[in-house]
Amino acid sequence: MTNMAAFAVRRFLAMVIVLYLIATLVFLIAHAAPVNPVYQALDQKYTPRAAAQLRHEFGLDQPLWRQYSNYIGGLLHGDLGKSESRSTLGESVSGMLKRGVPVTLKLGFMALMLALVVGLPVGLISAIKQNSIIDHGTQGLMIFVYAVPTFVLAPLAQLVIGAQLKWLPVTGWGDPGVLGYKEMIMPVCIYAAGLAGYFSKSFRSFLLEVLNQDYIRTARAKGLQERVVLYTHAIKNTLLPLASIVGPVVAYLITGAFITETLFSIPGVGNFTVESTVNSDYPVIEATVVLLAAFVVVVNFLTDIFYALVDPRVRL
Repeated sequence: MTNMAAFAVRRFLAMVIVLYLIATLVFLIAHAAPVNPVYQALDQKYTPRAAAQLRHEFGLDQPLWRQYSNYIGGLLHGDLGKSESRSTLGESVSGMLKRGVPVTLKLGFMALMLALVVGLPVGLISAIKQNSIIDHGTQGLMIFVYAVPTFVLAPLAQLVIGAQLKWLPVTGWGDPGVLGYKEMIMPVCIYAAGLAGYFSKSFRSFLLEVLNQDYIRTARAKGLQERVVLYTHAIKNTLLPLASIVGPVVAYLITGAFITETLFSIPGVGNFTVESTVNSDYPVIEATVVLLAAFVVVVNFLTDIFYALVDPRVRL
């Protein structure tokens, strides 16, 4: 077996083990919670007979080991169970995720593209104009948007841009027509703000480190134009370290959508997870957490493989 194949197999087995442990831990934590999901679902309609019937319907009257076995078996076969929440009682969790996953992916992808389009050029300009007023000004702004939490930035934007100036809607996502696109602008910009600051600072650091290398000084000593040195020799050598941060960021985009989706009432996976936690909807909690964990683990696995392909030192 080649070094690359052995490396991929080791990473894949580690990924499977991590996902199994996460699924088990989520199941145990959910069932250790002191809240009775049956009582939460029935509320004022609660009767001993109705509670017993609902517990039997959802398999909650079975021993814990049997519930765990059914849970793992369902995950392996793609059966995520049914919602136990009062508002969505009996609805397929898979159906709920089919509605929420595309929304979360769209939000994350748009935020990532905007962050790259803004952050990388700003980092490039800052590196070129190192220690100038432009450098200090742009990096100061990037540090600010990176440091301010989403749960602070989002309500401020909703208050000023939405409520007072009335430029953009403060909630909603993707209604038909022009209004639907306007609904997307604020959450995407808020979500991308911190990422743009992160990309800007990282790309600036990577580029400055490359520009201080001996081969860059040699290229300049040969009389090459600064533009050629920068775009032909320097930038391409920042792609590898840049790829090492983009992978985890892609994973963060999906798992970090909780705050943005909740504050802007976006019907994505993050919003489902928060609502299911409040309603003690165990099947939805288990499915969404495992799904998000799987996305993070898979993205990191693919990042490791890509990094090993372009850098032999990793697989060795």
